[in-house]
Formats: sequence, C-alpha cells, structure tokens
Amino acid sequence: MENKSFSQLVKEEIMSFQLKKQEKFFLMAGIIYCCSVKNNEAKLVINNIKIRTYILNLCNELKISYTYTKKNEISINTNFLTNVSVKYQGKFFAGLFLSSGSIINGRTNHLELKFNDLINAENALSILNSHGLEFKKIIRKQKIIIYLKKIENICDFLKAIETIESYYLFEDGKIQRDFYNSANRITNLDVYNQERIAKANLEFIKNYQFIKENNLLDEFSVEELTLFELKLNSLDSSLNELSLLLETKNIKKSRSALNHFLIKLKKITKKYQKK
Repeated sequence: MENKSFSQLVKEEIMSFQLKKQEKFFLMAGIIYCCSVKNNEAKLVINNIKIRTYILNLCNELKISYTYTKKNEISINTNFLTNVSVKYQGKFFAGLFLSSGSIINGRTNHLELKFNDLINAENALSILNSHGLEFKKIIRKQKIIIYLKKIENICDFLKAIETIESYYLFEDGKIQRDFYNSANRITNLDVYNQERIAKANLEFIKNYQFIKENNLLDEFSVEELTLFELKLNSLDSSLNELSLLLETKNIKKSRSALNHFLIKLKKITKKYQKK
C-alpha cells in the first residue's frame, strides 16, 4: 500500500469533490492564485502527475486555454477570472491548497500556502484572518508563505475547504497525541498528590453516601445537591470544571463557593456521625 503524506490525502480529497460549474471556477481561481501572472498568463509548476492531470482536465472542461511551457509547467490564461470574484469561498482556498499547500500532521503541526505574488499573499492572509484563522506570513527563498501552527486553526481551515475526511483524520491524530501526553503527565505526577486526591474523593463518596442513606438531603440546597451529583459522576474534575458544568444547569457559582459546599458536606456528616 502506498505510504501517502497527509498533504497528499488532503489534495486527493479535494480532487474527489463533486462540484457544480461555478464551484469549479472558484477552484481554478484558487489554483492559479499562487502564481505570477504576466500578460494574462499564469505560470503554474506542478510536479505531481495526478494533480497536473486533474488541473488540465478542469481547464478542458471549463474551456480555459493553456499551454505547456515545460514538462511540469503550465501557462494558464486568466481571462476567466473576470467572472470570478475572490472572496472567502471554500472551493477557492481548496484550489489554492491543491496547487501550493502543504500540511504536516505529527508531533509538530504546520500548514502553509505559498505565493509568488506579495499582494495575493497579503490579500489571502487578510481574508482568512478576518474569519479568525490566525495565519502568519514569512518570506522564504523568494516565496511568500502564509502559515498556521495551532492545531485548532488547522482544523478550522480543513473544515473551511470542506475536506471533512481529512479534518476527522487530523482530529483523530490530535486526540491520540493528547491522550499520549495526558498519560505521560499522569505518570509523572507526584505520588503524594495522587494519593491525596484519591483520599479526598473517597472521603467525598463516603460522606455523600452517608447523607443519602440517613435521609439528610434536606440539610442541603438544590444547588449543593446538584454539585454533589456532578462530582460523583466526574471525580477527576477540578472545581473550575465543576463550575462550568453547573453553568450548563443555569447555576453560576465560583470555585470558592463550591469548595464551601464540600466543606459543609463534611461538617454535616461529622455532626450526624457523632449522634
């Protein structure tokens, strides 16, 4: 089985799109947006045969004229762009990624789009960042590159260009890395701290069972009992996390207030255990 890079997988998904005619024009506009344009001719260098064939077939279908200038270089007439406005359109940026994009999905994450024209690069940067994607710009070997490193932003870009399968694959990799990192953090936690948390959780469970078994629920407010149930079902949650969970039930309480609820549980339990 061929070992494909993640960039290849994304590009193959783009080429598998079932597109309407107008969407194909947007895709073609994105494909040549990275190029230098002179005398209405965009020179596009594509080394991948499958992608090059796909683009030529698209040109033929849309009746966009082109010529081969070199084995891997195509000169595409840009007159068709008069009917295509550049805007935040998923197929446009999918085309841009197809011709000039790359993405790394691993221990480090990196997505970039390369341009020959500074104005085009800055225009794309402005459009994408107006939608919260946080692209940054660098110049490398006479190419203008806009790039992302944050996992969340890369996910948003993959969703924006509608490569949903690639998005889920990228998310799955993120989940696996998060799980691995969490496992390492848990392994490296101080043993005393783990024992302290386990002891506190066990004490909470015993105290809560005691008040339920002894019909003492009336000693507590609805808000307090709601916290106890949430904590019972999510023992590893911090007070901050429990506070957020309570907000979903329209109960807004600070971390210190929740801590007070738990202290009250201890006091009530001790009070009735002495009787």
